[in-house]
Amino acid sequence: MEQIWYVLPVVMFAAVVRGYSGFGFAVIAVVGLNFFFEPQQSVAIVLSLDLLCSLNLWRQAVKQAHFPALKKLILGSILGIPIGYVFLLLIPAETLKLLICLGILSLAALLFSSYRPFDAEKSITKVGFGLASGAGTASASIGGPMIVYYMLSSNLPTSSQRATMILFFIASEALAVITLISGGLVDETLPNALLILTIPTLLAVYYGQYLFNRKPPQSLKSFALPIMVVVALLGIANSTHTLLT
Repeated sequence: MEQIWYVLPVVMFAAVVRGYSGFGFAVIAVVGLNFFFEPQQSVAIVLSLDLLCSLNLWRQAVKQAHFPALKKLILGSILGIPIGYVFLLLIPAETLKLLICLGILSLAALLFSSYRPFDAEKSITKVGFGLASGAGTASASIGGPMIVYYMLSSNLPTSSQRATMILFFIASEALAVITLISGGLVDETLPNALLILTIPTLLAVYYGQYLFNRKPPQSLKSFALPIMVVVALLGIANSTHTLLT
């Protein structure tokens, strides 16, 4: 378990981003863990830690979340998680690592743009993005950018966007972790990793939330997206090198 200590700084940085913006932990942390673990183990560790991060934020989120949208997003996630689980079983490890990073980079590019080919207020749109997020969460822990893309397309204020995402991630990630454990894809790596990483992660999330309450961002886009792009490019470079050698 020596590898866990190597990823601790990345996990703590991702947790500060999570506490501040309401998303970004899984996207950042999974790339770091993929340098040392198979995707199945990386996804299980990241989702479990992100779930613990979310529990630290839920009380404030309940007061600010938009529940009509949240219910439809969760319904879509329930439909999408089995699809993502199948991807995790069928796609080879190194290929999945590369696809994870390419997916993150593509979603970041969409988030940077103003292109919105849908009506964010329609129920089918909410369910569809929940489904895409559920599939991305279960297969590669990259469900967050789909929800961020939807939220930035809505008319909700920044505080409601952040709160709705936090509650959505609690529900979808809990379902995804249960699915992975039930499918036998989790070994002793998960409890060992959580033993080492949980307290530092929670402290970092608390610090990020403190920064948010002290000075909320005018837009989540300007804060988290550059980080997502850098992380994805580093992961693509590493995965491509591994596949070619």
